[in-house]
Amino acid sequence: MRRAWLVALGLFGTPLWAQNQAPQRQALMEQISERFMENFRQQAALTPEQNQRFRAVTQRSFQERRIRQEKEQELWRALEFQMRPGVAAAPDSVSKLLDGIVAIRSANIEAMRADQKEYATFLSPVQRAQLFLQFERLQRSIEEMIQRRMQRSGMQQVPQPPPN
Repeated sequence: MRRAWLVALGLFGTPLWAQNQAPQRQALMEQISERFMENFRQQAALTPEQNQRFRAVTQRSFQERRIRQEKEQELWRALEFQMRPGVAAAPDSVSKLLDGIVAIRSANIEAMRADQKEYATFLSPVQRAQLFLQFERLQRSIEEMIQRRMQRSGMQQVPQPPPN
């Protein structure tokens, strides 16, 4: 349970208490990424060449995804701030924030397409499907664990965008 919560930190944002722990968070995320890649290598029976290429694409993809997620979370927080009850929202700011969220969502889709195209150069269709399913399962389990943890702790959830 604790390990999955820590995975969530890297994939879905960082709670306030963890923001000052960047070096520890980075090391943890590297460890989790490594474990994910090793599990997939074994599951898909990758050749050494496939594994090398898989790791390069996946590491780059994870890093770029984290950057986009951090930016999207900033935009969501700013939008929530603009939309506070009892305070007039600035229409120009709201419009820019919404446009930014949509742009990041589009970038996520394009990145997924680009990754799949690159994976297709060295993974079989079955291996790509295994990878796709593994990513989806991980994402769903993390989201569920975050929800349960937040409900148990009584924390108010920061609005998370729906899955892409």
